[in-house]
Amino acid sequence: MRAEGSGSGGWGLPCDLVGYPGGQGRRDRAGPEQGRIIRRRRAGLRGGYRVQDRTLIRRQETVDKELGRLLGTRFNCECGRQHELPVREFVYEAGAIEALGPLIERCTGGVRRVAVVADTRTQAVGGAAVGDMLADAGYDVESILIADVHDKSPKCDDETFQTLRRAIGSRKPHLVVAVGSGVVNDLSKWVSFDLGLPYMVVATAASMNGYSAANVAPTVEGVKTLIEARPPLAVLARPTLIAAAPAEMTAAGFGDTIAKFFSRADWVTNTLLLDEYYCPFCACLIERFEHLFLTRPADIAEGKAEAIDGLFEALFWAGVAMTLVGTSAPASGGEHLLSHTLDMVADTRGWGHDLHGRQVGLGTLLAAALYDRLLSIERPTVAEPPAQIDRPWWANERIADAVAAQYQAKQPVYRLAAERIRDGRFWESLRGCIGPIVIAPGRIRQWLTDVGGAARAADVGRTPDEFRQAILHAHEMRKRFSIIDFAWLVGILPGAVDEIVEQWFV
Repeated sequence: MRAEGSGSGGWGLPCDLVGYPGGQGRRDRAGPEQGRIIRRRRAGLRGGYRVQDRTLIRRQETVDKELGRLLGTRFNCECGRQHELPVREFVYEAGAIEALGPLIERCTGGVRRVAVVADTRTQAVGGAAVGDMLADAGYDVESILIADVHDKSPKCDDETFQTLRRAIGSRKPHLVVAVGSGVVNDLSKWVSFDLGLPYMVVATAASMNGYSAANVAPTVEGVKTLIEARPPLAVLARPTLIAAAPAEMTAAGFGDTIAKFFSRADWVTNTLLLDEYYCPFCACLIERFEHLFLTRPADIAEGKAEAIDGLFEALFWAGVAMTLVGTSAPASGGEHLLSHTLDMVADTRGWGHDLHGRQVGLGTLLAAALYDRLLSIERPTVAEPPAQIDRPWWANERIADAVAAQYQAKQPVYRLAAERIRDGRFWESLRGCIGPIVIAPGRIRQWLTDVGGAARAADVGRTPDEFRQAILHAHEMRKRFSIIDFAWLVGILPGAVDEIVEQWFV
């Protein structure tokens, strides 16, 4: 069966599905049971959206049904690859926690000993309820709390990983259930993968896109690192719990989601400049949900259920896109490097950490400002980026060594990109492809303001000069080419940094 779709935001699926009734070929499932989406129903609503908009209802229900077919399957995509999605269940309804016991039985074949992992905050809002429900259902439950660090929220780093690994390993569970959001989910994913255990997650906030992703982005010996792990068997969430999360966490999720405009632009750029693999379906996967929360971002700040529902589903499917292609490219580009840079120097310089998505929102504004300048260039002049990193700025030899290794690996990439940028015909083609994807910086900042997110450097505790320095060093930390590298290569940076900071971040 060939499901029709444009690969650029169409409503059909541009792929041959394998592993669901009606699909062609062998039934090559990633798990013992086909995946499914369970969505809530509200009084006066259908499928979570207003009844009076029947076209929207029918379209969204079609999207849910189509995408639900992907869960727990392998499928042949128009990009030429076969994708696999190990996530078997996505349960987003009032009875999500109560559905966990039967879901464990269905997905694991009847494990009995379960480690329920939470931090002190998520234990109170969901962890205790999950543990009690599983115990009442006859499971042997081990509750494990991730401790705060110096009276602050836990960090996803190598030290916390080792502590949690010892705690889980000593209890010898058959399954790990994470109850939380970013740090709790990432640590549980990392430890369960390291111990060879399956895991599920009960989400407590629409704060980031990592729930359904395979990758973990911890700090290891002070260096922001990407570790390939394994996604959960299931993602569950109670809509009222998601809606009740702190407003800054939901705003962080919004920041993580709008990054995809520029991660996609970076991905297209790398495909054209550097022949990087590209999957149109995965690049455009969450466009199906954007109308629910981008039409009026203030709806999120006002706690309107439809907008928060749409945001949470977009975050889930953004993670799926990363899992399908095996990299973070569909949802993470140069805009994320600013957040990673701020995180890496936070401890060495005594800076505080802010939420990942809030920092990514500012990184998205930076990417928008850089692309805006880039696309205005008629005939580019190729500049010479620095040959070495600014080691003293990183303020730690171990971190500087790791950053230098990434930067040196990127030097051949700079040379290849420079050759193609000098070709005038290629430049016009590139501008034509990128222009329709990106969003103007003024609109990005308005979105961030409307949603109650971080819209200026001071909102994440940074002075204009600290923010300026982070911008000027963010390109050093990753070997993958991004808009920040592009800005150095065509001479936007470093010269325009003061103007950019003054215009957009003060």
